[in-house]
Order: sequence, then structure tokens, then C-alpha cells
Amino acid sequence: MIDFISSILSQSASFVRAVVGAPDYERYLAHMRSAHPGDRVMTETEFNHTRMNDRYNKPGSKCC
Repeated sequence: MIDFISSILSQSASFVRAVVGAPDYERYLAHMRSAHPGDRVMTETEFNHTRMNDRYNKPGSKCC
């Protein structure tokens, strides 16, 4: 039962992050393990910084 609740909470957190546009480090790790097993994996801090930088510093991403 505890595993079920933990799974539901984890899925809910991923959903909320997707809705608000926050990066999902766990999904990134899973992708890197499966698609790029020999490549360097960014730390969570590097990952978050890179994703937020990409999101807010792209040309045309600002409304004003």
C-alpha cells in the first residue's frame, strides 16, 4: 500500500511539474540511462539551470 501511495505521489509531482513547465530531472535520468548510457549526466543543479536558461533566454520567449 505504501508503494502504491508513493507511486501516485511521484506521478502527481511529475504531472504538476509538466503543467507549470518545471524540468523533470528523474525523467532526464531515465532517458540518459536508456538512450545515452556512456554520456556524462548533468547534476540536478546543472540540469535545472540549463532548462530554465533555455526556457527564458530563447529569442522570442519574452512578451515585451
